[in-house]
Amino acid sequence: MITQTIIRRPGKRIEGYRNSSPRFIKVLGVGEKVRDVIADINADERDNILMTGSLDPHGLQPMDEPVNGIKPHAVIVVHEQGDQDKFPFLIERTASMLSFVILETKGVLHEEAESNKVRSIRAIADLFVTTSDRGFVKELVSNLAS
Repeated sequence: MITQTIIRRPGKRIEGYRNSSPRFIKVLGVGEKVRDVIADINADERDNILMTGSLDPHGLQPMDEPVNGIKPHAVIVVHEQGDQDKFPFLIERTASMLSFVILETKGVLHEEAESNKVRSIRAIADLFVTTSDRGFVKELVSNLAS
């Protein structure tokens, strides 16, 4: 099960300033176990989210592929430790900032047990985080979208 959302902050920022246009954040939740994290983000930001729903787990697509014609400024991939869902993405640097968040379940993350795709995404991510705090993802999305 792959779900994705793209979030846009409403309103305007400083007119004419190059970093002032609204930022689009694409969140990819990989696996059934992160469905609640995506649902929490969607519930809180309902008016500002364009949803595409589930993705084909057998296809290969860029992680920063546009959603409904909108190219994201940042991509956040969320995965729970030990979840075995497929990653239907090309493992390559993205044009946008790439954050990879692994939600820990018990104890320390065991790198040796990670799939090759998880290790590959981790190697190219601009930001890699392991945390047991499921609310961290929502905070990260809010900070990047502001």
